[in-house]
Amino acid sequence: MLEHFTDGDLFSCDVEPGWAPMSTSGPAQWGPPATRDFLGASPSPQRLRDVIEAMRGDNEMDPARLFGLLKAANS
Repeated sequence: MLEHFTDGDLFSCDVEPGWAPMSTSGPAQWGPPATRDFLGASPSPQRLRDVIEAMRGDNEMDPARLFGLLKAANS
């Protein structure tokens, strides 16, 4: 899946930076609610195997970092 159009907002020093909570509704601020499939909330067994296989490759993502990201997302 991919986004076929990106937002055209422009920001300047007049806009105060801030934080927003990470939630499932975040990606749907201006559109329809995100589906479970889009969010990956119900991954297929093949998708889980693909993720595990990808973590075996030569990259910076490993199980410890993945669990750290999950812990941060749930805090």
